[in-house]
Amino acid sequence: MFAVATLLASFAVAGQIKRLIASLLIISGYSFCVALPLAAMVGERGLSHRGPLKAKAVFLGNALGAVTSLLASLVLVYAAFESL
Repeated sequence: MFAVATLLASFAVAGQIKRLIASLLIISGYSFCVALPLAAMVGERGLSHRGPLKAKAVFLGNALGAVTSLLASLVLVYAAFESL
């Protein structure tokens, strides 16, 4: 996130694209910040959507973090390509 923050100012794309990248990375960061300590507290790894509600909650946080991180990287590649 820190590396992306330094790059965003140099991209020649609309402000909406920059806000989208930042928003996706913020959602990803907070999802992992909630899911990973929760996993340690409840003793679940969250690698599957099966199992008790605790495991599903950890899985949902991990999945949301991973998906938003992936989307942010795809939008970042698009922004870099458009700035060439």
